[in-house]
Amino acid sequence: MTTTPSPTESDVSIARATGFSECAIALRRALSTTPIGWLLAVWFCWGRVPTQSIVLWLAAAFTVWAGSLWVLQRMIVSGSQLPIHRPQLRWIAGLDGFGWGVLTWFLIGYDPVLDATLMALLCGVTSVNAQVYGTYVVAYYGQIGILWVVSVIGLLHGLDSQRALDYVIGLGVFIGLTAYYTGAISKRLLEGIRLQHANSSLAAQLRTALQKVELDAATDALTGHWNRRALDDVLKQQVERHTASGKPFSILMLDIDFFKNINDEFGHMVGDDVLRAFAQRLREFLRSADFCARFGGEEFVVVLPETSLATALEVGERIRKGVAQSPLLNKPRIQATVSIGVATMEKGQSIHALFAAADAAVYLAKNEGRNQVRSHTPMPVCADSV
Repeated sequence: MTTTPSPTESDVSIARATGFSECAIALRRALSTTPIGWLLAVWFCWGRVPTQSIVLWLAAAFTVWAGSLWVLQRMIVSGSQLPIHRPQLRWIAGLDGFGWGVLTWFLIGYDPVLDATLMALLCGVTSVNAQVYGTYVVAYYGQIGILWVVSVIGLLHGLDSQRALDYVIGLGVFIGLTAYYTGAISKRLLEGIRLQHANSSLAAQLRTALQKVELDAATDALTGHWNRRALDDVLKQQVERHTASGKPFSILMLDIDFFKNINDEFGHMVGDDVLRAFAQRLREFLRSADFCARFGGEEFVVVLPETSLATALEVGERIRKGVAQSPLLNKPRIQATVSIGVATMEKGQSIHALFAAADAAVYLAKNEGRNQVRSHTPMPVCADSV
């Protein structure tokens, strides 16, 4: 069963603002085709209406049209905003209605058949504009209201009372029905815009929530570093790159020295503080491309992409010195050191073998006095104990 998101004041306001902007764009498109309607009217009237009357109507209509299109273009370029441009759009709509309604002042009363044709043309104009103003119907009401009033004045002036009354009533009924149905359609259009925005917002919230869930699932809650799950994924990627390009990558396995003694003497709460402080200190000595994960307990693993063994030893030594140079905690004062094992991926080697090599190097560092950086291969010692 699907549920419709409940409307909020924010959603409704956004829908109205969006509808206003869409209406402005649609109105510009409609105004750009207005001269086609003029040509149609001139074609109907040519030879039946004095040329002077046709020219006067075209001049009035063109003046209104050109000014409206200029204002509308500037409004759209600046970014149509409902609170700022509402009066301009309503004026444009009203003037457009005036430009068409004034047709009855100049072209009506010369031929009964032509009069009926021109009234049909006005009805067609109101029908076309109903689509234009579907997302901002208030402006449409103003346009057709002015069109009807101006047309009534022209009809009463140019026709006998009975014919004028027939056209006034007919045009009024047509405009009234069009306004009624346009209002209902406008509500549905705005509701559709609101639902679209609400659904987009919900989708964005869902994406954010899913990203957070994925991040939480791959992050160690205590230290903020990545966890074993994320480490496994990164190592698989590094192995694939190593296989494809032949470029080496290295790992550092870090073990905080005498961490059990810290827990025994100060308690596990302080031990957690030490782990957090160590993790923060570790970040300060890693490159942006490096990847660090908490491996378990007081052990951490750093992945160094495209890094040779010699460079990895240098990075490990930088970390070792950085941890030992100052206390991790001041209250209570806790000075800690770290033993680091370094291993570099070799051709045909498995991830399990890589970890075994790094783990063996850590044990070597601890057996030689801790606070050491050692590798899985017989290379010169990178650091002496302090």
